[in-house]
Amino acid sequence: MIIALRAVLFYIISMEKRLKSLSKKTRILIPLCLFVFAALIGFDQWSKHRIRELLPMESYYEWQDIAVAGKWLSFTHVENTGVAFSIPVPMLKYVSIFALLFILYFFYRIIREKPETIVNYFAFTLILAGAVGNAIDRFAFGEVTDFIKLDFGFWPFNPFAIFNVADSCITVGVFLYLIYTLSEEVRIRRQNKKAGTEQS
Repeated sequence: MIIALRAVLFYIISMEKRLKSLSKKTRILIPLCLFVFAALIGFDQWSKHRIRELLPMESYYEWQDIAVAGKWLSFTHVENTGVAFSIPVPMLKYVSIFALLFILYFFYRIIREKPETIVNYFAFTLILAGAVGNAIDRFAFGEVTDFIKLDFGFWPFNPFAIFNVADSCITVGVFLYLIYTLSEEVRIRRQNKKAGTEQS
């Protein structure tokens, strides 16, 4: 126990030193990301709680769906015991823990490498908030509440997907990260190509 406490204390001290060495811009970004992270988790949990109150599973029927934008966007109530699209995964709680650790590792790499890109910070904030939001459901209830239903009215997109705020955060975060990474890769290749042309 004492060894574990010392390890945690050493980690906190080392992170404090690392944060002090960061630029002013980065020191502002981190608290801002923490605020966004907490706000997104709060909104995710509140929205799921409201759906469980408004459309309780024990007395819920599909015709009670709450229309938001015609038939293509509505609020429903589905309890998901798997991952995305209810795909079953054995020992899902343990998989969720490893997924969170995996995300935290990459977030740590961002801080360690001192990036000056706002996109990376907010992308991983969104991904981590979504992962934690769904993990709270899995550990508290054994299943995740999904309620946002997209239905385009034709197969195989009827419905297209049923998801929640946390899923949206993960999707947007991954999209932002991939777009930024690909654009940076293209930019670097163009710079290298241009430098090679000038040298020749």
